[in-house]
Amino acid sequence: MNKVIRCKNNNNRKVAALLITQVFLGVAPVLLLAFFVLFELYEQQITAIVIIALIFACNVAFSIVARRYNVLNSGRRGERRLYKAIRHLDGNNIVFCNLPVRYKRGRSELDMLVISHKGVIIIEVKNHSGTIHGSWKADKWEQRKYYKNGQTTVQEMDNPIKQMRRQRDIVKSILNAAGEDVWIDSVLFFSNNGTKLKLNLRENDYVCSGAKELLHFLNSYDRGEVISKIQMEKYARILNEARANV
Repeated sequence: MNKVIRCKNNNNRKVAALLITQVFLGVAPVLLLAFFVLFELYEQQITAIVIIALIFACNVAFSIVARRYNVLNSGRRGERRLYKAIRHLDGNNIVFCNLPVRYKRGRSELDMLVISHKGVIIIEVKNHSGTIHGSWKADKWEQRKYYKNGQTTVQEMDNPIKQMRRQRDIVKSILNAAGEDVWIDSVLFFSNNGTKLKLNLRENDYVCSGAKELLHFLNSYDRGEVISKIQMEKYARILNEARANV
C-alpha cells in the first residue's frame, strides 16, 4: 500500500484568485457601460474617454488573466490525472505530491516524487495536447495544434528535460548533505492521451504519454539495486524535514 504525503499546492490559491479576478474583469465593463449610459456621461468628453479607456483596459486584462488561468487549471488537471494513476502503482511506496525543494539558491516544486524499493523517481507532469516537438538540448520546445479547418497554432514551452535535471540536482544535493548517496531518476509524464511526441532524447531521458505507459514504466523500473524500507523512510524523513524550511 502506498503512503502518500500531499504537500500544499500553491497553484490552488492562484487558480482561485485568477477565477475571482476574471469574474470581476468580466462584470466591470458591463457596470461601467451601464453607469456611462445611466448618468449620460457621454455628454462629457473627458469622462467619456476615461470610461471607454477603462472598459478597454478591463477587456485586455481579462484576456491576459484568462490565459494564465487556463494554463494553471490545465496543470491542475494533469496533476489530478497523475495522482489518479499513481493509486494503481504496485508495491509499498512513499509518494510526495507537490513537494517543494530548495538547496542553497536552487529552488523548485516537484509534481511528484516516488520512493520505492527500486529507487527514487521524480515525476514531472504536463497536460499539453497536440504534437510536441523538442530536443533534450534545446531551451524551448514547441506545442503544435492542428484544427479541422486547416489552422495550426504553435506555442513555445520551456524544455522540461532541463527543468527535471535541475530538480534532480536539488533533491540529490539535499540527500547528499544528509549523508545519503542516492541515484535519482526522473520521468516526464504527458497526461493527455491524445498528445503526440516527436522528441530527440538521450537514452536516460524518460518520457511517458498516458497513465498506462507511466504505470508500466514505474512498475518495470529496475536499476538492479534494492532499497530497504528503513532506508526509504529515512529518505522520506530527510525530504520532509527539508520542505519545512522552504
